[in-house]
Amino acid sequence: MRTNGFLKYEIVNNASDFNEHGEPVSGASVEWSEPVPCSIMTNRDNRKGKYEDGEFRMASFTILIEDMEFNANRIRLERSGRELGEYRVQSIEELETVGRVKITV
Repeated sequence: MRTNGFLKYEIVNNASDFNEHGEPVSGASVEWSEPVPCSIMTNRDNRKGKYEDGEFRMASFTILIEDMEFNANRIRLERSGRELGEYRVQSIEELETVGRVKITV
């Protein structure tokens, strides 16, 4: 597969620690995976979103990765050396016949 970028997926560690009194303190730490080579295609990308103090990017992408176990909720995208941002995963589809996973954000 030809690739044009990388994705990193969010890894949430649900650690339950104890404070100095022995009381449980739950806190989830978040880490990011190593970069995974991928093919990124733009569905929609504009900067028309506005709020009181500025603008924001409204974007949607379709990503293809080699077949692997994938079930993340958030990913970070980078294409051609440019950071595209952090997105919530909308759908994950296994394309078994071609050995790929299709991710829509």
